[in-house]
Amino acid sequence: MLTRRQLLVRGTTLLALVPVVPAVLQACSTSPSRSPDDPGNSCAGTDPLSTVNEGHTHSVCVPTSDMNSPPSAGATYTSSNDGNHIHTITLTAAQLSSIAAGHSVTVTSTSDIDPTTQVAHTHDWTITKMTTTTPPPSGW
Repeated sequence: MLTRRQLLVRGTTLLALVPVVPAVLQACSTSPSRSPDDPGNSCAGTDPLSTVNEGHTHSVCVPTSDMNSPPSAGATYTSSNDGNHIHTITLTAAQLSSIAAGHSVTVTSTSDIDPTTQVAHTHDWTITKMTTTTPPPSGW
């Protein structure tokens, strides 16, 4: 049986950890993969997830308009915010055209500091053009 002192020490420790738990869970969470057809998805193009680094991923939106008519200087995109930080990636006009033609392009993000772990890190993205899929025949 716990003494009153042991109970107070353990209870105080538990209460001290309560504000930390949500921050740790967010830092370790991942962004869901989304289809451009999903309601509420503002990315009409491709929205790939990054590789896992420092226990999390990010997504990035590359609009169809940029793939179909690439800016001559290329374009820079900002990732989703995960763990209170973001990354950016830059795609050249040639890379955007390659994605539009159905090829895959792999890029590495900027190196940014995760404020939870204080570790600078990058993520890689393999970006391909999203295609709509035909649902399987009924009865499957």
